[in-house]
Amino acid sequence: MQETPRIPDGLSIIAFGDVHGCLNELQDLLDRVEAHAAVRPERRYIVISLGDLIDRGTDSAGVIERLVEGVPGCETIMLRGNHEQMMLDFIDASSNEQQWGRIGCFETMASYGIDARRVLSERLPLAQVRQALPDLRRAFLAKLPAYHLNFLRNTPLHVTFGDYFFVHAGVRSYVALDRQDPQDLLWIRGEFLDFPGDFGKKIVHGHSPCDEIEFRPNRINLDTGVCLGGPLSAVLFEGAQATIF
Repeated sequence: MQETPRIPDGLSIIAFGDVHGCLNELQDLLDRVEAHAAVRPERRYIVISLGDLIDRGTDSAGVIERLVEGVPGCETIMLRGNHEQMMLDFIDASSNEQQWGRIGCFETMASYGIDARRVLSERLPLAQVRQALPDLRRAFLAKLPAYHLNFLRNTPLHVTFGDYFFVHAGVRSYVALDRQDPQDLLWIRGEFLDFPGDFGKKIVHGHSPCDEIEFRPNRINLDTGVCLGGPLSAVLFEGAQATIF
């Protein structure tokens, strides 16, 4: 990685951290992005979400609908977070289908009009929960617009521009960036966060809430806990500059 990482000339990238169903904060940010892009329409603007659009906040359905609409004057890239992956695993009845219920499906399902708390009550025996999942899945799919599901299925795990690698959670230090395990890209924390060395590119990530944007020599963390009362944080990348947006 170069001493001062850069993105290609003529390109402006605005990346933002975990949204977690907080539609008002997302709308405020996208309004600012649209106004900023309108000032210099000759530039190429790319808006990158670092994933975790859903769960915890009150309007995951509204967040997805808003991002499906896009941002005038900008291209958009929505990366997949671990919460989107859990939702897809539930929909696909994968071996991890129960994980979403343990971590955060209730608010997302409620935003689509489904009362999952009644079905997935902690007081229910595990066997009953397993029996209830197929009916809950069918009810959720009946409410989930097909284009919302298609939007989520088409989220990439990472993207790179110039000397920056954008991803939800992070990477494993001893693995080449193009050979990372999807589980690490979606879930890794300690080993990645504690590593002081060079990853090959500067990593821009979310997933691990912090009080303010973390600018480290080898990474930038944009998850400032909007669903916990913090801001929805974003950084503008132009040339060799990376500044709070």
